[in-house]
Order: sequence, then structure tokens, then C-alpha cells
Amino acid sequence: MGTSKGYIAPTKPEWRAAKRAVSEYIRSGDSDSRAKAVSRFAEAALTSGTAGVADSSFISAAGNVLGFARSFSQHGLDNALTEFGMADLIGKEPDEVFDALLDKFANGNATLGDSLSAGALSQAFMNLGIEDVEDFRKVDLNILLREMVIEYVNQKFDLCFDEKIGKDSLLKEKFEILKDMHEYISNTLHGSMSEKDIGSMDLMNIQKSSIVSETLQDAYKICIDNYKE
Repeated sequence: MGTSKGYIAPTKPEWRAAKRAVSEYIRSGDSDSRAKAVSRFAEAALTSGTAGVADSSFISAAGNVLGFARSFSQHGLDNALTEFGMADLIGKEPDEVFDALLDKFANGNATLGDSLSAGALSQAFMNLGIEDVEDFRKVDLNILLREMVIEYVNQKFDLCFDEKIGKDSLLKEKFEILKDMHEYISNTLHGSMSEKDIGSMDLMNIQKSSIVSETLQDAYKICIDNYKE
């Protein structure tokens, strides 16, 4: 994805350790160094955040997606659009509504964090076969939450280390490294993330709850614990 405008490379000790671990993986390419690189990245992300990019944009966007999907499934599309301040979209084509929702929840890509969130949501929807707004009616919220969080972790890894990997690798090698990392992160999290009791949450406040934040923190912790010294 390249280093985005407005991105400030992290310089805190946790991020320096993560960069060293990524460099080690680029050199060796073995499974142990890969696990260590992801673990160090997750530790840095969990403890200090990314300079210039806060997880809050994603937490808000994903929470709104969950709230909208649940409202749609329980009360219908028109009510859900009205609840989320988008009544002007009532009667529009499903794909047009879908695009407008993504743009609204990702805040029109106004910041780097919003852009990162948009990429994660788009990839998660693609993974789950969500192609227009009607697909939100039947989606399992636990599966949707997990997929959005996994893709956000992938997107954030790319942002933090794209320049580092590109600097030390040929273009083809860079894409292979990032693909390998994505597969490792996805497989690790798919196999370990537990379901959340989304069904018991207040419909009106699900987008404001801590469910996304807690799930993201769990994902980072799983990545940390998956590597043993």
C-alpha cells in the first residue's frame, strides 16, 4: 500500500523491536522469525499505538457496521437508514446504499486512520461475500466482527512495515512477504478468537460499546502469545 501521506513512522522502543524482528524475518524467511515479527508488531500496537494512526477510527467504523447490520436485520433497511442519519438513501439501489454506508462509517477517508479502516472493512466484506446492503440482513455479527478485526490487523501491519519491507526486498518479494504475513495473521486469529455475546447488547448502543475495542485487543494478545521465546 506504500507509506501514506501523513503517516509518521513509529520510533518508540516497542516499534524499534518490531522493525528488527521484521528485518530478521526478511533475512531468514522461516516460520519462527515470522511468528516473532507478528508478535513484536502486536505488542507494539497493543502498548503504544501507531504514531499518527489511532485504532479509534476503526473501532468507531466497525462498531457502526455492527450496529447497522443488527438494526437492519431486526427492523428493516428503512428504519436502519433513518436511525443512522441516512434517510436520504431510502429507495436507492442496494449497491449505492452499500457504497454510501462504507463512505460514511469510514468518515470519507478523511484521515489516515479512516483510510486504514475503509480498507479493512472493504476486504472483510469481500471475504464474506457482502456485495451490497441487502447482504447485511443475514450476516452473522460474530463472524463479521472477527473478519473486520483480522483485516484491520493485516492493514495495520502493512502500513507500519510496507516501507521497511519494500526497502529491503524486490517488489515481487515484498508482495510475497506481505501475503505470507496476512495468511499467518488470518490463520492465527481465525483459529483462536472467541465469539462475543453481541446478541445481548443494546441495539441502540452497539456502535458505542467496547466490543470492537476488546476484540481488537484480544487479537493483538493472541498474536503476541502465539510466539514463544
